[in-house]
Amino acid sequence: DLVFPWFTWMMGVSIVLSQRSLRSKNLQKRNILLKICRRTIILFVLGLSEQDGVPKLENLRIFGVLQRLATCYFFTAIIVLVFDKKYDERDTTRLSICDNEKQSLCRELFNSTLQFWIQWFVVLMIMTVWILITFLVHVPNCPTGYLGPGGKHDHGKYMNCTGGSAGYIDRLILGNSHLYNEPTCKEIYHTKVPYDPEGILGILTGILLCYLGVQAGHSFIYSTRVRRICIHWLISGIICGSIGLILSRGGHSNSWIPINKNLWSLTFVLILASLAFFILTILYLLVDVNRWFTGSPFLWLGMNSIALYIGHGRFGTSFPVQFDVDNTHAKQLAIHLYGAFFWSFIAAFMYYKKIFIAI
Repeated sequence: DLVFPWFTWMMGVSIVLSQRSLRSKNLQKRNILLKICRRTIILFVLGLSEQDGVPKLENLRIFGVLQRLATCYFFTAIIVLVFDKKYDERDTTRLSICDNEKQSLCRELFNSTLQFWIQWFVVLMIMTVWILITFLVHVPNCPTGYLGPGGKHDHGKYMNCTGGSAGYIDRLILGNSHLYNEPTCKEIYHTKVPYDPEGILGILTGILLCYLGVQAGHSFIYSTRVRRICIHWLISGIICGSIGLILSRGGHSNSWIPINKNLWSLTFVLILASLAFFILTILYLLVDVNRWFTGSPFLWLGMNSIALYIGHGRFGTSFPVQFDVDNTHAKQLAIHLYGAFFWSFIAAFMYYKKIFIAI
């Protein structure tokens, strides 16, 4: 529930750092666009290759984890690239907007958001589209705005309404044969129709999550003071968390917008972004500022995250990563701890041998 969306959020932070570095080298926007397209295609193709066995084209699952990352990265990176001013290291006007000691904190926060108002406008329009589709699109034989799992939920009244408009759009555009057929809701509610948790509609809220990471990156590179950076992140986390809790009525399932990971609902994205802001603040102080913690072994894993993800997907259930053991708590715990240690060892080996696989 946490790692996948946090990776999406952190990807937004990296977009800012990456594009700032490229722009400082006077790289043209069209060349940066080519890099964005290249990375998107590689991620998407890697996601397609992660399917079990050798699927037939008529049963190929179109979307998945890496495909979601690819599409969210692409649209967010394009928004940042297109609606950003020409970068100039000698230009201190943008830096001063969010790094002025004489400004009040509230004014500084307002100005640091205002300078990216076009980007915010585009992202908010995308969220408006998500809300309109989610709550106004008519799904045959289902109540408008339905967000439930369907199946036997609510005494089976909405058996074929799994995922509401999100599921309906995927089935309409992609077709049942190109969707994930084993969603978590199937085991509990015995649903009859396929539902893909990484479907089309979730890309829209994924863009918001990624762009919130972009805002964290903006605070990081356009301010030189640790205190203000951390305050920016903490206030952003409080705002995102508060909106998410209000819309979900404190996390209640029967709310305006429930916190739902399978839907990547607006509240789910806001709550996860809130936690990400808080955790980044803590890690920034522990690792970068005070150096009380080196970041290892997580640093090793993070430097080759895609390689380890693909490796685990390919070999995570085979020898020597996994063994066939009895289905007891103790033995299952032991084998999974061993698996975590195994991949940490691989990550450490690659790190100290300076083997870094990036896309």
